Amino acid sequence: MSGNKDVFVENFGDAPILVRIKLLEYMEIDGVSMVQADPAADTDVQPLKADPTTWTPWIPAASGNTVGDRVGAGAVFNSRARWTMGWQPRVATDGSGQLLDAPYYMPTFNHSRTDHKTAVAGDGRDWNWSGEEADTSASPNGTNAGADATGVTHPGDGTDGYWNAGDTATSLLGTPPDTQSGTHTARQTVVQDQPVMLLSQWNALSVRNRIGNFWVVDPQTGWAYWANMLFPGEATSFLLDQATFITSGLRGNVYYGIKVVPNMVANTDNTVNSFWSDDENHSDLAKTLIDEVRHGLPILGMMQPGDTFNLRNVQYRYLENKGDGNHLVMATTPRFFVPANTIAGVDSYNGSTVDLAAKDWYNNLPSVVKRQVQPVQTLFTGTGPEVAMPMSPSPGGPTTTPAGLPWNGAAGFILDLNNPMFSQALREDFAEVDPNGEKKAFVLSVAEINKFSGPGQAFPTALSRQNAHHVRTRFNANHPWTINGDSGVLGAWTVLNNSWTFGGSPAFIIRDQDGAWTSGL
Repeated sequence: MSGNKDVFVENFGDAPILVRIKLLEYMEIDGVSMVQADPAADTDVQPLKADPTTWTPWIPAASGNTVGDRVGAGAVFNSRARWTMGWQPRVATDGSGQLLDAPYYMPTFNHSRTDHKTAVAGDGRDWNWSGEEADTSASPNGTNAGADATGVTHPGDGTDGYWNAGDTATSLLGTPPDTQSGTHTARQTVVQDQPVMLLSQWNALSVRNRIGNFWVVDPQTGWAYWANMLFPGEATSFLLDQATFITSGLRGNVYYGIKVVPNMVANTDNTVNSFWSDDENHSDLAKTLIDEVRHGLPILGMMQPGDTFNLRNVQYRYLENKGDGNHLVMATTPRFFVPANTIAGVDSYNGSTVDLAAKDWYNNLPSVVKRQVQPVQTLFTGTGPEVAMPMSPSPGGPTTTPAGLPWNGAAGFILDLNNPMFSQALREDFAEVDPNGEKKAFVLSVAEINKFSGPGQAFPTALSRQNAHHVRTRFNANHPWTINGDSGVLGAWTVLNNSWTFGGSPAFIIRDQDGAWTSGL
């Protein structure tokens, strides 16, 4: 048995799914199972090699912030089968020296929802409906189709780090409609946010950290739940990375096997209820976890200004509850770098270089995010000549704050927008939900950034807003307001020339529909 296992789930469909996996073990010496039926030890059924449904579920104990040795009936395997759970960053095996934050895998060629073949390679074996192991002898013609089928259903040799960036492969499963034709290219799984943990450890996490890309184990059943929706085109991080079998001192004919039992369902009430419809003793916390995953943003209504969360590998800062289930959020770091405007004839934010960059960024977001984004004003008012300041910008670079501006408190942080030098149009430029408007991302206005700055707000200090950079409000015809993110007083108000290139951290209004992501949207 090779040590590499790489147990994970890929979503090749077109809607987000909920995922769980159960790992079962069996070991025998000279035909005698190491685990024997013992009701006192919660082993009511005698494990049989030929029937993997009787094998022993992997149930770990907590160890620090992750999981450790098995407990219960499976503890007998601890001295022989040592597992490495989750995935740790490591150097790519292609000689590039690249430090990988997530492993590469070859996307499955079996896209049939009714075909239960798993993608297994190396020592991995697919199982038929009878529960007996498939023939694993080499196929005479080098394929795994028809009468020559083996237990291997996926290209590769099953070794650690076999796939790297740019690797390609074709199917071993035959021809369509049994499999996808053509060449697939290796992809990376999602980045593991946290190590594999128990439900009790998950329950101790803060609200903002309870939903993410990691596995959570129910110790009452052995089911490991993915603590996030698995979105189309994504693959989970590894649940089981390595399994090292210790043979020292063993005598006789030894067999050790691991059975992977996957369970994936759509995000509908009926399908999710199937998780709990069997006679297993599911933890109440498992149901709580799935409920929170279905709220999957996480629950924005529970967040406070300044809280951050991850959605589809982008980190956002929560800015404001806009009411009716709508929330204003903003990327915590720049997602594009462009000048404020280099387009002739454009004298406001609308249609400017930065406006188009924000829209383009939005257009490339995953569909499951875009469909939750709410429309706002098609054209923002208070972003052009009508809000020009009655003073010289005196720009001197990215760290220069114009002299003579009125402040509430320390200079450079919160502007006194009640001062008559600021126009009413500038003071009232806030993005709002507009059913007749446009679904898009945008950069914040002077009025918005000013509102969200100060104690108890999303930007409690100047430093906390240094990544805001682009602002949609004009200082005058040739100079936009900006937030200093270069040097000097980081996060201070500054003014730059239109042609200066710097970062934009886009925002949008998103609705969590009472906290539920639904596959039917």
